[in-house]
Amino acid sequence: MEFHEKTLELNITHELLNLADSYFWFLRDIPLWDYWRPAHRIPFFNVPKSTAGGFHITTEGKDDPTGNAGGGFDVRIKSGSGGHLLFIQYKKGDLQTSSPDPKSEFSKTPHDHFKFKINSTSTNQHFVLRNLANGIGGDKGNAVVYAFPLIEDMADLEANAGNLIRKTKFVSVADIDDQAKRQTPKVSFKKNKEHNFRVGKFDMSRCEVNYFYFFFGGIDRTPEIIADVIGVKVHQALESFLKSIENIDGQSDADKDFIAFQLRESFIRYLRYLLHYFEVSPAKLYVGFLDNYADYFYPGEFASYDNQQRDIDILNEVFRGLSEFENFIAKLNSREENLSSKNVPRYFTEFLLDTRESDVLNISFEGEESKEIIEGISYLSI
Repeated sequence: MEFHEKTLELNITHELLNLADSYFWFLRDIPLWDYWRPAHRIPFFNVPKSTAGGFHITTEGKDDPTGNAGGGFDVRIKSGSGGHLLFIQYKKGDLQTSSPDPKSEFSKTPHDHFKFKINSTSTNQHFVLRNLANGIGGDKGNAVVYAFPLIEDMADLEANAGNLIRKTKFVSVADIDDQAKRQTPKVSFKKNKEHNFRVGKFDMSRCEVNYFYFFFGGIDRTPEIIADVIGVKVHQALESFLKSIENIDGQSDADKDFIAFQLRESFIRYLRYLLHYFEVSPAKLYVGFLDNYADYFYPGEFASYDNQQRDIDILNEVFRGLSEFENFIAKLNSREENLSSKNVPRYFTEFLLDTRESDVLNISFEGEESKEIIEGISYLSI
């Protein structure tokens, strides 16, 4: 069975959306649901769900008075109810077991690496993404990324289903260009030339562009992306939940104390879920508030995990982003000024593009750029 890039895109996007909305599951946990619904018949709170989309050409030939294609393209997208965007170009890599050149990083053992074509002799995909990053991503250009999954074939995908995010390296288009400019002598990408990004099979930090241009030592943006995706949704879920509670009249202090207690319990369960999802022991993380929850974990609960450094890096970033929410939830009690949606901490993204001021975005592309490339770009609305 032939293995397609689209298969990777669909499965990894599915995992990203599930992870983004996962805190919502814990706020709808059984104790909260059973307590509130029978007594108050409330239509339980709604949180804006994360969605994925693709570019769709709305106007062709916009700069050409004859109306012929080639004058450029317009793309119109909705920023979504969450108002934070991440643009992703998924790539399928080919596993290489030998060095491409004596000058290559992979001339050293182990030679095994994945080769991802980011530009070709017939399509200038990297330049399209660069223009997108410089345009819509002006404030946060890093919100345009490549996704490089270290997945060889369908059997490999099926074996790693549910953990594909952990097998995918997200690299900012802007980071690649910035590092190229810093080379001595300066390196520039050429249109209509093949350019490849290579990633070590056993070590994602071993990366290079082509086999002689430069060793890519840029940041793996996966920790920042995952932290933003989770942080934005935790903020939205907490705020929506507390707003739904505020609309119920006649609550006693006992009711409010119960809410505060269950919010704390739900948050702890969520932290446990993330630790198991990324297979990391809390003892390996540099996050102070985890010490408060040591008694919640079973002896040996995380003993079977390998605690991969990349997974540790991701969770350190995620939990740092959650620290203000943890502090807020830990201090909740029945006092009305505490149990208020207005007091939920605001999460400020480091990577995702904040588009809450614009419900619809219009993006223009030059006429020389391929319609097929443009429509191949995906985006997440978080």
